[in-house]
Amino acid sequence: MNLSDYLYLAFTSLKEKKGRAAGAALGVMIAVLALSLALGVGESFQKAFVEQLQSTIAADSVFVIGGYAGLTDADIAYFKSIPGVKDAQGVLMASGVVYTESGEKPVNIVAVDPSFLPRYLGVSDMRKAVAEGETEPRGLGVLVSYSLWRDQETGRKLLDVGSVLNVRVGGRNVQVFVVGLLEQTSSSMSMGHDFQVATIYMDPDAFFTYLGRTRNYPVAIVLVENLDALDSITENIRALAPPGSRIISAAAMVKQFTSLVGALQLFIALISAVGMGVTALWIFDSTTISVTQRTKEIGILKALGYTSGDILAVFLLETVIVSLVGAAAGLLAALASSSVVKISAFGIQIGVALTPHTAGLAVLLPLAANVLAAFIPARRGASLNPVEALRYE
Repeated sequence: MNLSDYLYLAFTSLKEKKGRAAGAALGVMIAVLALSLALGVGESFQKAFVEQLQSTIAADSVFVIGGYAGLTDADIAYFKSIPGVKDAQGVLMASGVVYTESGEKPVNIVAVDPSFLPRYLGVSDMRKAVAEGETEPRGLGVLVSYSLWRDQETGRKLLDVGSVLNVRVGGRNVQVFVVGLLEQTSSSMSMGHDFQVATIYMDPDAFFTYLGRTRNYPVAIVLVENLDALDSITENIRALAPPGSRIISAAAMVKQFTSLVGALQLFIALISAVGMGVTALWIFDSTTISVTQRTKEIGILKALGYTSGDILAVFLLETVIVSLVGAAAGLLAALASSSVVKISAFGIQIGVALTPHTAGLAVLLPLAANVLAAFIPARRGASLNPVEALRYE
């Protein structure tokens, strides 16, 4: 018996029970559509959520908070020498006040290597972060945050490029001038600094010269080249860091969040699989009825030389054809819906990501469930005794 014989018998049977076949195909279409959308939304959410985390908490970073003595340039050099480390930078931070026309205003002072500043601010290019002026602090020329140069209530501009600021940190006073006005940004590496508070970004050398008492950094940020080596890199950092230092791995946090989102995606898919289960029950019932109605036909086929395996293959091929027709319709419906379905969650706009992996799962899962559901009654029909089958009325 060749493939054309199998197909002829399967299509002939489906034509005779076209009502039940159409219902089964419709059920498969709904199951595939629901699974595609659920898995696609989950895939899109996971990607968007992880990207959001990476821009918010710097996924490839390990933060080293120095002890009482802080971290030195030698410590930073040690961190850079660790295999798998892409870069390491010390960050200088201090709290002070700035004198404005309305009186004293709390201010954070941050000093980091200008080449590292875009990374600290969570932007790919400093030109995207600067509203006016220069993109780097230099000497006593500083960049100021949006909350410092713009009145948050009235929107009135308080500072211009070239404005002079008097800053006091501890017992030291320094006069700086504004070279750049920043847009509203939220640092991915603020390490506890509240970015609603006004912030001044200085050149590290100027900070050490005019505000720092010692050339020590309270915080170092280590960028990891390969997240797979995160654990060993963290251990090396811990071994090299001064006593009393604290190590915080943002990458480990992202891994935990990714696992959580993956579990959520699986949960959504399981809920959507209810339609798949209903369709499988329909296929089981339809195949059982078909076996009963075609008992005499099975006896005739066996008398003509068809084996039990041939009969089983015909029944299962019917299920595969119905499932593939329904799956194709479901995928087309999902593709059409993917450009329309948009969900807002946690401030993220989530669409439907119909990847080959998602589409494959959405088709294969219902197909496997339907074939399994059809196998039990089909096997029972294929094992009928031909003599008894021919006598069946």
